[in-house]
Amino acid sequence: MKTLSFSIAVISLLTVPLSAQTTEKVVVVNPGVQLLDRAEVRTRLSVAPKIVVLPAPPASTVKTTTTVTELPAIPRRVYNVERNVVVVEEQDKSYELPYVTLPVLFVKETAELLDAESRAALDQMAAVIQEISKTEPATRFDIEGHTSTEGTDEFNMNLSAARAQRVFDELTQRYGIPASVLTAHGHGENYPQFPNGTEAELQQDRRVLVVRVK
Repeated sequence: MKTLSFSIAVISLLTVPLSAQTTEKVVVVNPGVQLLDRAEVRTRLSVAPKIVVLPAPPASTVKTTTTVTELPAIPRRVYNVERNVVVVEEQDKSYELPYVTLPVLFVKETAELLDAESRAALDQMAAVIQEISKTEPATRFDIEGHTSTEGTDEFNMNLSAARAQRVFDELTQRYGIPASVLTAHGHGENYPQFPNGTEAELQQDRRVLVVRVK
């Protein structure tokens, strides 16, 4: 079981060292990898995160279902692929954070970019982040690394962190985006799109999301 500590003060992430992060397992509907459309990406990431106040939950210590185990004080993350938002649920409220799946593919078991299309996707994403940051200087984005379910939990957590860091480094060093605008986190294999997929599907699980967190 992995946990990822998230706290949002006026919607900001409390960063935990990449190698130390763990998070709760959730079944995610398959969104597939979509081609990056700059206008659509700009539209999605221009939406500020939303706070939703939740009714007070009944007193309990642990709630278990067939797919999710919820523990007190551990935010639950649900990826709504139809609306392209990450719903981070805390005890009294939830946060809807818009995200875009960055269609960069990685060489198996590495943080190396697979092809020229991945480089082109980074070009487009960098341009969008720069455009939004010019008009909304307080905006912040989190780079999320994810892996397929192949390999050990520890290996996948470290690999996902390396992939997130690779994109972070590309955006800051190659494209000049200020490091203060971005954070990077690894989620390992905790949110797979294809838990028992083919090799082609598992490759899509080796993915990166860009999430607007502020």
